[in-house]
Amino acid sequence: MSSPTPEDLLRQFKFSFLINQDTRTKSVNLLGTIASAPAILIAEKTAFDISAFNLSHFPAPALLPAVALVEKNDIYHWFLASTVSGVRTADALAQGGADVKITMIWPATEAHVRKYSKQNVRMVEETAEVYRRCVWPYVQAKREGGRLGWVYNILEGKAEAESVIVRDDDPVEGFILLPDLKWDRKTMASLYTMALVQRRDITSLRDLKKRDVPWLKRLQANIIKGVCAKYPSVEPDQLKLYIHYQPSYYHFHIHAVSVTHDGGMGQAAGRALLLGNVISQLEWMGGGEEAGFADVTLTYFVGEESELWQGVFEGLREKRNCEEAAAVEDGVVGDGMAA
Repeated sequence: MSSPTPEDLLRQFKFSFLINQDTRTKSVNLLGTIASAPAILIAEKTAFDISAFNLSHFPAPALLPAVALVEKNDIYHWFLASTVSGVRTADALAQGGADVKITMIWPATEAHVRKYSKQNVRMVEETAEVYRRCVWPYVQAKREGGRLGWVYNILEGKAEAESVIVRDDDPVEGFILLPDLKWDRKTMASLYTMALVQRRDITSLRDLKKRDVPWLKRLQANIIKGVCAKYPSVEPDQLKLYIHYQPSYYHFHIHAVSVTHDGGMGQAAGRALLLGNVISQLEWMGGGEEAGFADVTLTYFVGEESELWQGVFEGLREKRNCEEAAAVEDGVVGDGMAA
């Protein structure tokens, strides 16, 4: 008996809860099950190419008569779909008939549910000491147990090979550039690509040192060159390259997107750092070639449902509040005694 296709699995999804809705991106995050295992569906409206699309024909939400798999990698599946009854074939979807993108995560973990659920966010201050003592163990744990398997699948050519824009297998200089699955691959105003470096010794911004500046500059130039060669209508100064901190996964990667793309929280201060600014900061750091971001204080936001907040920063916040309260009480008592 043949295994069910990703499309079959998608049709088996049983809805449990709406865990988030974003009217800006016109997306919904649904929690449910597939074959009794937790699953998350992230459905969003694709960007409209207004040069070829009549906005007066905007379709009303309905059941999806057509679904086509775009890519599959480990537990992640990406689909194009249509709410229009006349669009029923994969070819029609690929040629512009899709009006919905769907990301399916199956089986989904509790960490996935937390990540995609609506939550409050907090600004945190991560000193070099807090990073080394508290955050680095968290990063190490996140890299264990095959959590980066889907990244290595791409680097090793086992997944998304047909989507690759640039492949350079040099273990030091190399990188893989490919379209991000958030992008419909047609609308240049929302162009979104990602570069995964071949090096496996850099987990995040924290591992970058002054000695990495020449490498980062070459990487920056080659990413821009690759994007512009693949999409000739895009000019170098129409791209912005940035790094996330904290990143979603701990293998160093760079986002290269259209300057007109609205990435919401993903491009907000407290999450995204422009690559050019990172390079400049490293160049001006004192302390020799080994100086780097491991030695500085970084301020960013985290969600209250994240493991990083609940496992690290919430406890640090409570400890700080207790210490401040004790200091105030000691000051009051001291003043009274002095009087």
